[in-house]
Amino acid sequence: MDEFVEFSGKNVDEAIARACEHFQTDRDQLEIEIITGGSSGIFGLVGVKKARIKAKKRNNLRELELLIKDIIANLIRPMSPNPEILIDLQSEPILVTIKDKENSGLIIGRDGQTIAALQYVANRIIAKKWPGTSRIQLDTGDYRQKQNERLRKTAIYLAQQAKRAGRIMSTQPLSSYHRRLIHLALQNDYEVQTKSKGEGSMKKVLIIPKKRRRNKPFRNNRETHY
Repeated sequence: MDEFVEFSGKNVDEAIARACEHFQTDRDQLEIEIITGGSSGIFGLVGVKKARIKAKKRNNLRELELLIKDIIANLIRPMSPNPEILIDLQSEPILVTIKDKENSGLIIGRDGQTIAALQYVANRIIAKKWPGTSRIQLDTGDYRQKQNERLRKTAIYLAQQAKRAGRIMSTQPLSSYHRRLIHLALQNDYEVQTKSKGEGSMKKVLIIPKKRRRNKPFRNNRETHY
């Protein structure tokens, strides 16, 4: 069995990046233990401490797959007693598909609230049991595909509104994954630019027209929310 190797950096992410470089593999292929998260000290000068981790290559991804299946099966058992659970460990985030036509609507819940809650809880459990692994994304009944298509259409609609009205348009607060979908949907539209705004994990995406209309003043501090 491979032994743990210690790595350090100015923060945990940098230490993990050095571990990935050392083992020549991706983060989700490593078993990681955080020794200390590090400290920036006072004004970045006094008391600075590097983050330290221990890492080694995972010996068996099958163990991770079985762990994820077990966690998901236990979480959804009251709604779906005998689901087929498919896991794609190569995707980013890890895609977990629940095959259950009869109960997919129940798993998704109103406006996707149930599947979002299940995904949150599952990720918290996995992070504790298997530190350093990628986050998972739950799907059932093609919910994610439909959701992604709705976001793509929303992005295009907001871009059209931004160009037509000559002002900034804004999405509702979104996860990093959904913000990325908005950015990608508009990356080839050279008449607008996109920018994330906000604090924490849930941020809005601003769609900003690059050209101002002559008959309407352009105000940077004005946003229209969708």
